[in-house]
Amino acid sequence: MDKIVQRQKACFNLLLLTLSNSYIHPDEHFQSLEVLANKILGYETNIPWEFTDSSPARSYGPLHIAYAPILYTVRELNLDLSPLQIWYILRLQNCLVSWLVTDFCLYWMLPIKHERIKAVFFTSTSFVTLVFQNHLFSNSVETILLVSAIYIIDDLRYIQENPDLHSVKKTSSLFVLGVLVSIGVFNRITFPAFLILPGWYVVKYLTCHIPSIVPLALGFLVPSLAFVLFDTWMYDSKEYVITPMNNLLYNSNVENLKSHGLHPLYTHFVVNLPQILGPGLLFLISKRYWKTTPFLSAASGLLFLSLIPHQELRFLIPILPLCCCCFDLTQKWVSPYLIYVWYVFNLLMSILMGVFHQGGVVPVLNYVRENNLKGTHIWWHTYSPPSWILGSQSAQTIALDELDAGNKDFTLVDAMGIDIKQVEASMQRKQEPVYLITPIASFQKFDATKFRPIYNYTYHIDLDHLDLNNFHLGLGVYQLII
Repeated sequence: MDKIVQRQKACFNLLLLTLSNSYIHPDEHFQSLEVLANKILGYETNIPWEFTDSSPARSYGPLHIAYAPILYTVRELNLDLSPLQIWYILRLQNCLVSWLVTDFCLYWMLPIKHERIKAVFFTSTSFVTLVFQNHLFSNSVETILLVSAIYIIDDLRYIQENPDLHSVKKTSSLFVLGVLVSIGVFNRITFPAFLILPGWYVVKYLTCHIPSIVPLALGFLVPSLAFVLFDTWMYDSKEYVITPMNNLLYNSNVENLKSHGLHPLYTHFVVNLPQILGPGLLFLISKRYWKTTPFLSAASGLLFLSLIPHQELRFLIPILPLCCCCFDLTQKWVSPYLIYVWYVFNLLMSILMGVFHQGGVVPVLNYVRENNLKGTHIWWHTYSPPSWILGSQSAQTIALDELDAGNKDFTLVDAMGIDIKQVEASMQRKQEPVYLITPIASFQKFDATKFRPIYNYTYHIDLDHLDLNNFHLGLGVYQLII
């Protein structure tokens, strides 16, 4: 009965955080709905360079598989849904699919009941699952694909290690594995990194079942060819568009990565992995699971992604459920108190990242849309505003130095962290309604007599410009009156 109650509480927390408004990283909007809302719903949006460059680095294929069915349903049935409602529906979809696939794969991959319970429990109570996995990241899709692929690879390994099963053929499983790898590569070029070490068991299986290469190859080639043709058509290109190749070439150039930020090669190990696992890192210090397929996959991703000088926490999202499979609770230093530390860590991280982190950006955009606040909106000390939330056919996103570059009903100015004097000087150049959108803490630096407060969303923290001496929650909208 206690397990049922705990499961119900976990489900409630999962749904609650799925419908929260936090904004973790620009890519959760700008590599998903900022693009598709333009193509399918006709919104005027700020499409990023990956989809506009002469050598596009992102494929439309996996995006359409993940999100297009709901968007086309909204369009074709002419459903009266706001962008915010569409966003919630798609995040609920991510939540449900991730939950079902991950639980299924972990349950059937692990051999013993208490191992299954352990893996599902720690996965479902991690803030990575509760928050990151439900946002519209390509990394979230990558997690679903990876867990499914590792489940199949572990099954192939089990056959190899049991002589009585050597004659068993897994033709359909190999075809599905090929499809998963294809979608994974076109979704994110990093996907193969998680499969290099566990892929050894696929090679061993194929050497004993040579004809099985055919379904695996077909499973990979058929969707890959479809993605190439689909991208070529979507980009209206006269040459075949192979986005994983373009992405790999772009990221192989360190000069290109400098614009996204360069990190020490130990960042994933020293900074990102501890942030993801928290106290769970202590559960992982054990040789007991080092030879298991989940551990090999997690180690593979961690090792090979650490060779790339651009390292963000979200790149490691897919290893979370795999690491939870390898937690060793039999170690001497593991006590019930450490489990409570796990609870507290993930609760605090869930609240911070799932509720407060840039939590006002989307609600403020929705307020602007609902109240039709046309004019120039200068966003300062926030993440870049995803203009698709406005649901407008007359919107543009520009930099502060482009302020005079034409007018739309909604002109979003991404002022980032530019010097306040430049922001103030730029605001005076516009005659139309001008709105400053900035954290309440940052607004203290302006002359408040020149502005009229319009709206405030309380549950917002700006960690990039955090000033503990002048700490205030909230993101405010202020209209320039002088």
